Amino acid sequence: MALDLGRYGSRELLKLQIFDFGATPTPRMYFDYSTGSSDETASDRVFAIGGSGGVRRIKFDGSKTKTLTVETQIFTMDHLAMLAGNPIVSGEKDVYKTQIVTVESDGSSGKQVTLDKSPVGASLTFVYKFVNGVKTGSPATITSVTTNVVKFTAADIAIGDEVEVYYKTTVASTHSVNYTTKGFPGYVKLVGDSVYADEVAGELVPVQKVYHKASLQPNYTVTHNATGDPSVLTLVFDLFPIKVDGEDSYGEEIIYDEA
Repeated sequence: MALDLGRYGSRELLKLQIFDFGATPTPRMYFDYSTGSSDETASDRVFAIGGSGGVRRIKFDGSKTKTLTVETQIFTMDHLAMLAGNPIVSGEKDVYKTQIVTVESDGSSGKQVTLDKSPVGASLTFVYKFVNGVKTGSPATITSVTTNVVKFTAADIAIGDEVEVYYKTTVASTHSVNYTTKGFPGYVKLVGDSVYADEVAGELVPVQKVYHKASLQPNYTVTHNATGDPSVLTLVFDLFPIKVDGEDSYGEEIIYDEA
């Protein structure tokens, strides 16, 4: 049976399939956890004016643009990689650490601290006296670093004092994105699935929106707050036309019978 057209209402998320753009698009991610999206079209309109009163006589439309804006409170490293225009790199990497620890005796009238992780070396390890919640004075002189034990000398630091230690340590398993000055979002293909509610038939009708060519705008914000709502990452895709059956097309919208 053919699908009858109806009168529709929209109140459901657009679930996105994101593909790397190319002659044979390859899947990049399935994005079904956004908080909402909006498909926006804009264009310029100017008029030929004439006659008494300078009234509008003819319209001229042009400069049509389309964007898809998606908001999400859950994101992945791949979202950030797309925004950065650089790949996710996995493997061993150095990370920065800070610890407040108590000074111990090294067993031969010297001083040492035992850290949670092993510093990468003495030149990147700094030990400061820690008093009333802040570091004070100059850094101690590091004499040796053996695994996670750091030995040092400092006239103003005694055994039993607290110290604040800054250091770098090597982590075997990491995933990172490099935000370079020349990295910008590339092109992707988007396929969005949702449903429309048919007022008369009382049924949900599947709808699929295909955006042939898109690129994220490179402007975005990720907030880090301890109060209020979770951070919202706003992703704005600029949409671009490609030739489809001889016409420049941004995309198409398809309603269909899933039975």
